[in-house]
This record gives sequence, structure tokens and C-alpha cells, in this order.
Amino acid sequence: MSIRLSAWLALRCREPQFRRWLRVPDEATAVTAVRAICEVKSRSEIDRDPAAQRRFHEYIRRPYSQYCQQHPLN
Repeated sequence: MSIRLSAWLALRCREPQFRRWLRVPDEATAVTAVRAICEVKSRSEIDRDPAAQRRFHEYIRRPYSQYCQQHPLN
């Protein structure tokens, strides 16, 4: 079973590395940024909206994965 996209985002928004990548100071601002990027009012919409899912993968998950490969945690 795979994790819901909204759950993945909830976990990432708490992580300092994800917030550095987004260039935001705190979890609340990360949540706001993610909602704006995915064009949703709540992260749970991403689980149901195919267009939001495409934006999530294109603008968040893929670029963040690349960032993590280039900036591994020590």
C-alpha cells in the first residue's frame, strides 16, 4: 500500500530540508506554498484531483527528489 499524497506532503512540510527547498521559514508557510503550487484549498484535495496530482508530481515531488539527490543529508 502506498502513502497518500496528502500524507506525504504533511510529513514533508514538517521537515527542515523540505522547507529549505521551498525557501519558507516554517511548517505553516510550507503548507500554504504547497496548496498554492497544487492549486488546492487543502492538501487532501490532491488525493482526489488528477490535475492537482499532476502539478504535485511536476512541481513538487520530482524536483524535490532531484534536490535530495544533489543535497543528501549527512
